[in-house]
Amino acid sequence: MKRKTIIACCIGVVGLYIGCSLLPQSSEFDDKATLEDVIEMPLPNYKVKRYIADPIIDCHGDFSDKIYIEFDSIPSQAFINRVNHKVDADKEKEEKRWLKHDEHRYTFQACYGDGGRTPKCRKGQHDWFITLEFLDNSKEGIIEYGYW
Repeated sequence: MKRKTIIACCIGVVGLYIGCSLLPQSSEFDDKATLEDVIEMPLPNYKVKRYIADPIIDCHGDFSDKIYIEFDSIPSQAFINRVNHKVDADKEKEEKRWLKHDEHRYTFQACYGDGGRTPKCRKGQHDWFITLEFLDNSKEGIIEYGYW
């Protein structure tokens, strides 16, 4: 009887795991207002194309998830000008949040948890990071975020 119970429990756990993995994944960054709060500027409209949850979450709850996004259109020149202004402003700072890597690639990066500004979407949650990478000549971008 014990063996049948254990087998039934194992089948139930496996079924639950498979069922949950088939559910559509979502993230807090499905809504662009949340990401705009983090980067402190308006973003072009985007859709989440793919969400990849970190398969390994350690015993402290640390993880790193990736979200592939697609802007409705290639970022406008006005948006890129605002980003370039942020890149230039960050050149003099020790903590550079906005970077331009080559002719077309930009990155926003931030780590929170050392007593600095915490975005509204993260009140009470510390020790997390986020990056947003995109090209000025592409509709695609990648958001990576997690806890450390």
